[in-house]
Amino acid sequence: MIFEVLLPIVAVLLATLAIRFYVKIQYPSPLVWGRIIPRVCAVRSGDILDYNEKAEDEKPVGWRLRREMRRKQFKVNSEYLGEEITNTTLFLRALRFEKLKIDPRKPGLEYEPREIVVLELVDEAAELRWKQVRCQLVLLLRAKLGLNVDKEVFLTMLAQYKKLEEEIIALAGMGDNWFRGMLVERLGLMDWRVIEGGDSEPEPA
Repeated sequence: MIFEVLLPIVAVLLATLAIRFYVKIQYPSPLVWGRIIPRVCAVRSGDILDYNEKAEDEKPVGWRLRREMRRKQFKVNSEYLGEEITNTTLFLRALRFEKLKIDPRKPGLEYEPREIVVLELVDEAAELRWKQVRCQLVLLLRAKLGLNVDKEVFLTMLAQYKKLEEEIIALAGMGDNWFRGMLVERLGLMDWRVIEGGDSEPEPA
């Protein structure tokens, strides 16, 4: 009798949590560009690649040392992934704000180039967030099972994040160059050799 009463309650609670989780990932609250810039962090791909290459080369003797190295690698890569997630979420929030500024009654042929880019990037950023969720689950599961980090999956996420990062910077450059400059600085991409007002091509960080 108690089980029959509790089961619907538990089902409703689980459904509510699932809906809230979905909304949080897919539809984070919109935020203006000026509010996301101070919050983004630098995701340095060079540091990430160097760390994983060194971890790959190290072959500690003894199962205790191997387990400790594996634990440390999961911890460090989880932190790197967390930085990517933070920025991706902020990008998505800014894109959702820009999307709200587009008149939904406007015919598609009348969209300005910047508006088209915004609409494309909203979907791309949301898709990447779900991939990051899956990557988090894979990292956690492999850590619990005592397996090594799946480096290919992790580096694929990094490459997709960096692609979005470049597209966000390009989008910012279609509007206010001040925003673009601040964003490049906050993301730690000054070593792109981007010269304000110049013609230098960036080198991904």
